[in-house]
Amino acid sequence: MKRSKDFVLRNLDEDYFLIPRGRMAEEINGVLTLSETAAFIYNHIEEIENIEGMVRLLSAHYHATEEEEKEMNEDVKEMFHFFQEHKIIMP
Repeated sequence: MKRSKDFVLRNLDEDYFLIPRGRMAEEINGVLTLSETAAFIYNHIEEIENIEGMVRLLSAHYHATEEEEKEMNEDVKEMFHFFQEHKIIMP
């Protein structure tokens, strides 16, 4: 997976903002606010090849139980879908 060069992630205190730039700034009017976990996914997206890889990475980072990992899988799928839908990441 690759991040689009049309966005930049900024952190202000405990808040994370994904700011469109270039051509995306014309399409998206404003900034996207991300959770800490969504920002983690964005920051590490290029280290993994698929959703399962991201779930493993998150699970290790948050010391998740097997049950939490199953829940994470659905959440990560939704986040990937959101990122792809808004052209934030590309396969």
